[in-house]
Amino acid sequence: MSIEVLLMTVLVALTIIAYMIAINSRGLWRLMLSFLFASCMLGGTVWVIVEHYSAGSRAAMQKERRKFENEMQAAEERLQSKERSGSASIVLALISQANSYASFLIREKLHDPDLSHGQLVAQAVQTQQQIERLQNEIKGSAQVINQFPEAAQLIESAMTHISEAGRLYRQYYYAENSAAERASERLLRQNARSAQDALTRAASSVR
Repeated sequence: MSIEVLLMTVLVALTIIAYMIAINSRGLWRLMLSFLFASCMLGGTVWVIVEHYSAGSRAAMQKERRKFENEMQAAEERLQSKERSGSASIVLALISQANSYASFLIREKLHDPDLSHGQLVAQAVQTQQQIERLQNEIKGSAQVINQFPEAAQLIESAMTHISEAGRLYRQYYYAENSAAERASERLLRQNARSAQDALTRAASSVR
């Protein structure tokens, strides 16, 4: 048992004891003060527990984001590496990079209470710009990709879905109501999954 959990257990026990004392108090003033103290302890206990689990959730989200950033950095390094040789390696690197964006859009949590609306929009815009840069890289490598006709068609289809998902990611934060938000999120996930499926088949056709 971690120290944090042990301390929360002690705090809960003290809160229960405080209420037991309040219940057994005699006299109006003593009763009122006892319940006031017990209520303050209850509020503090609830805040500590909520903060503990919220911190854990934030840490998990940050870990996922760092993992995504590391994956993207690794993919870019692989793409730019001079040691890379052969057309298949170049195509597979592009597929890997595109697949990282599709995976990110599938699992990204669109609502983060710790970030402002402006910060969330900025993240969506940044993702959209990164997708556009990838599209330009793919266009620049068209001669290499076209050596694998089946993969070329699948990559083109996948990038169409990823671009649409990126647009929906940004559009989500300008939705007029909850229904529009849900519709944007649903279509976003669908496009990202379709892209991932196409990229998986493209990778198989190159190997």
